[in-house]
Amino acid sequence: MIWDHFFYPQRVVIIGVSSSSKKMGYHVLKSLKECGFKGKVFVVNPKHEEVLGVKAYPSLEAISEPIDLAILVIPSKEVIEVLRECGKKRVKCVLVISSGFSESDLFEGEELQRNLKKVAEEEGIRIIGPNTFGFVNLDGDLNASFTPSFSLLKKGGVSLLSQSGGICHLILAYAIRENIGLNKIVGLGNRVNTDFWDLLSYLNRDESTKSIALYLEGVEEPRRLLEAIKDTIKFKPIVVHKAGKSQKADKAAKSHTGSLAGPYKVYQGALKQYGAILAKDPLELIAMAEALSLQSPLRGNRIGVISLVAGLGMVILDLLEENGFEVANFSELTQKRLFELMPPYTIRTNPVDLGYIANNKELCGEVIKTVFEDENVDGVILSYIYSWSEDFLELPVEAICEAISKTKKPSVMCLDTPPGIWEEERRRL
Repeated sequence: MIWDHFFYPQRVVIIGVSSSSKKMGYHVLKSLKECGFKGKVFVVNPKHEEVLGVKAYPSLEAISEPIDLAILVIPSKEVIEVLRECGKKRVKCVLVISSGFSESDLFEGEELQRNLKKVAEEEGIRIIGPNTFGFVNLDGDLNASFTPSFSLLKKGGVSLLSQSGGICHLILAYAIRENIGLNKIVGLGNRVNTDFWDLLSYLNRDESTKSIALYLEGVEEPRRLLEAIKDTIKFKPIVVHKAGKSQKADKAAKSHTGSLAGPYKVYQGALKQYGAILAKDPLELIAMAEALSLQSPLRGNRIGVISLVAGLGMVILDLLEENGFEVANFSELTQKRLFELMPPYTIRTNPVDLGYIANNKELCGEVIKTVFEDENVDGVILSYIYSWSEDFLELPVEAICEAISKTKKPSVMCLDTPPGIWEEERRRL
């Protein structure tokens, strides 16, 4: 499959590498060198014999070995000529990082992109881009971007497709901070001949991808996107954040990646109808996608809520109702067990309030396991807020992990803590 040549290449060439750290080409090579990539890396630069310790070739033709993936970091006016050279070399996968195409206000940029698409079709070449930061495949130790720090990410099951490189970098910082595991991250850019539906079809069959996050500004063929989402969600959950709610943001999408956005409410309704889960911002997008990547789907919509403070339990109940979930009615066996475990001045119904037994880790653990094991509960939300010292309040991590492992029920853990508190517990969970 052609997409394997993008995401799992054996030989990569970078055309437009510079020896200056002020240039993007330098950082693309730096990214490849630092990510643990196990394939061969070639660079083309007729002005140098080597760049960052890698032998430089005067031209693509001078490289005797076949190439799986070519990365172009050159002025936009040179891209089409180099694309033809890729065709002669039988390179079928090209990443065009260069900007200056349809995202610009100039007619020249629009014309360049039309010609780029035409030449790609003539040569049988697939392009990711142009006007993109690149892409990353943590499953294949590949960082084909101008951002070396993508290699700091933890490998996980979430794959992200985005029309914005800036949003990917925002998510990068958040994912590193929150220890979120990502798999494949693709900046689609102007989508000259690779669009959302192409990569959704690939990710649908990608065993290392467990859930998919989409950052969407707008597409020219919304029906194709919706059909691809419909086909994919049969096997993997898809979370979408659609930008362009306001008229100004809708207009800005055109100048960003040359996209046609369209009315936000129309998109929102259609995405829901076709099975996508909607996120209200990019950080919620990736947090929701990770939660879905780590567990099996809910068997029903009955949720048990366990909170360290009653107020948060009430907030969670409101959110559950707003989103179509039911607050589970505990079985008689569960109610009996909770009344045995918890003192009379605590809340022993759904939502369960752990406040008065918070300093008893073992007792809290037993309460948590009891709720998980209830046959009337399909999923569990736990909310812990840091209110005391760590000596006073300990997280019952072992009990939570045991309950999840035993019952296989989906769960969400909400931890509201200052920086540096419960970091090890957070990683274990």
